[in-house]
Amino acid sequence: MFLDEVTITVLGGNGGNGCVSWRREKYVPKGGPDGGDGGNGGNVILSANSNTDTLSNFLSKKRFEAESGKVGMGQRAHGKRGEDLIVHVPLGTLIYDVTNTMQREKCTIIKDVQQSGESAIVAKGGKGGFGNAHFTSSTRQRPDFAELGAQGEEKQIYLQLKLIADVGIIGFPNAGKSTLISRISAAKPKIASYPFTTLIPNLGVVHVDNRSFVACDIPGLIEGASTGKGLGDFFLKHIERCSILLHLLDASNARIDDTFEPQRLIENYRKLRHELENYSTVLAHKREYVVLNKIDLLSPDELRLLEDTCKNEDLPFFYSISAATKKGVDELTKALMPRIIQEREKSKMESLQPATSFMPILKPHEESHRMDAYEIKQTLDGIFITGERIEQFAQMTDFQSRGGLQRFRDVLKRTHLFQQIHTLRKDSSIPVYIGNTRIDDYI
Repeated sequence: MFLDEVTITVLGGNGGNGCVSWRREKYVPKGGPDGGDGGNGGNVILSANSNTDTLSNFLSKKRFEAESGKVGMGQRAHGKRGEDLIVHVPLGTLIYDVTNTMQREKCTIIKDVQQSGESAIVAKGGKGGFGNAHFTSSTRQRPDFAELGAQGEEKQIYLQLKLIADVGIIGFPNAGKSTLISRISAAKPKIASYPFTTLIPNLGVVHVDNRSFVACDIPGLIEGASTGKGLGDFFLKHIERCSILLHLLDASNARIDDTFEPQRLIENYRKLRHELENYSTVLAHKREYVVLNKIDLLSPDELRLLEDTCKNEDLPFFYSISAATKKGVDELTKALMPRIIQEREKSKMESLQPATSFMPILKPHEESHRMDAYEIKQTLDGIFITGERIEQFAQMTDFQSRGGLQRFRDVLKRTHLFQQIHTLRKDSSIPVYIGNTRIDDYI
């Protein structure tokens, strides 16, 4: 089954807890804390794989969780890090973070993976907690506490596939698109005489001498496709990734009863062209070639008249073929190859263009990894403190440990958070939260 859109849940592994341990060895006169750190949780990584061209693997499984880190142990033994979970997606997949909004036009794009092996970390694993050996100092020689492991990130990820092909074959239903791709490649699409025979895009590799290119048969394009009519709105997005558009026109449609009207075919071309321009500016400026198909159904005079009309009407006329009989098909693919190579070189040069240089502005007070980079808001529901590092710190504190609780209070005083909370909190019944952790019982 072909699937090009899906929303999944990804969870980074939790960090392992730190260990509280004391060194006790026979014949060793001095002991002391020797609890090791917990291991970090694994990340969830989406990686582009050229061996798949659909998101259908996500139909049966939509929740992906990386391995959690192991707890620390005595003798300063570090807990094992959780294994990363690598999830394969097709080339051309756009990865969006929709955790905070399901309105896709407002969500954040994480990455657009177009090359095999490209990857993106979509959910980071939690940090492992420090063991008590980490907290020794000249003033704290016997720390009796360790940190808890931090929870891994949980996100909602929306995946949208836009197939990547060198040539996109477009046209009205029954123009012969599926027949053409079956003739030039090993693709085996369903071919029949009724409209909308093809319900999914078909990819095929076309070999020309010692080179090759990828062609894609795009189904469902009719007048009104850009506004959702027919199947066009499902598949127009795939055309955006094609380097070249091959616009196939059914030459036999120029004949009505006993009359031959080339202008009818020109109108069909302009109708579909209008849909492309309405859908996006990318398609409006895409390089395009018009190919007349089914010329075996025309007389030589009719074909000559039709070709002349296309040229006079300023259509980007390229070739006349019969996909059914293979007449002109080999010549067409050979003529396309140098143009495809040109587009590849152009794309390569654009990717190598240096980004606009600028002088960075350093704002250390706004750095999210600092403990004092936090924000306080008071509402009718309580006092809420947010900040990446302070939230992580609260989550990893073991409040059941006297030493851990004391360290928590010391950090709040050092960052002036303790004083600000008590200034705002006029009533002891007002709840206080750091992230999702309620702390009013501990201050």
